[in-house]
Amino acid sequence: MKTPRNAGEVEQVKNRILDQALDIICREGLDALTMRRLAKQTGMTAPNLYNYYSSKDVIYIAIVIKGFGILADRLNAAAAGAETPARKARACMLAYIEFGFEYSAYYEIMFTRAAPKYEDYVGTPYEELSAVEYRISMEIASLAADLVAKLSAGRQSDEIITRRVIEVWTLLHGIVSLSNSRMVGYVAKDTTRLYHTIVDEVLGLFQAHSSEAFR
Repeated sequence: MKTPRNAGEVEQVKNRILDQALDIICREGLDALTMRRLAKQTGMTAPNLYNYYSSKDVIYIAIVIKGFGILADRLNAAAAGAETPARKARACMLAYIEFGFEYSAYYEIMFTRAAPKYEDYVGTPYEELSAVEYRISMEIASLAADLVAKLSAGRQSDEIITRRVIEVWTLLHGIVSLSNSRMVGYVAKDTTRLYHTIVDEVLGLFQAHSSEAFR
């Protein structure tokens, strides 16, 4: 493969490398990803591949960063496009679910597989790069906590707000995981309507019992 000359071409090749790497990881696990195999799958020579990424760890971290970046953009756009706290929360929950469906491979790497996380890279040459993913993921967590705090009108402690975030996150993760595994279709046919109803019920609990919801 001829080495691209402009930034746009370079970015296209880097994205194609990430897509192929993500495919290998999702099908066979991170251990199956090697630079030699990835070079073959992308139609590149190994030396050319190293011009774009220095190691498989850099590639893996780049995949996670890209996934969290897409999710963060979608959540921020969802929040910005709504006016009231309840509408912002509803839009963000649906945006999270839709991300999980549309980017199922990224979702699996980010939230399902027991793959390396930021703490695994602390003290390694990859700590600084992995910290980018950590920063983005914490910004997402802060957005969620802020939405929960506004829904409860400031009547909940930080500890309870964190618990609420985890509870809602667990629910959304279950929706995405059951849908992506196609298991939910065994018991519910109109899943889109079901998911919207569940989100609305969660919001109803917050609005009706803001100080006691989910206790």
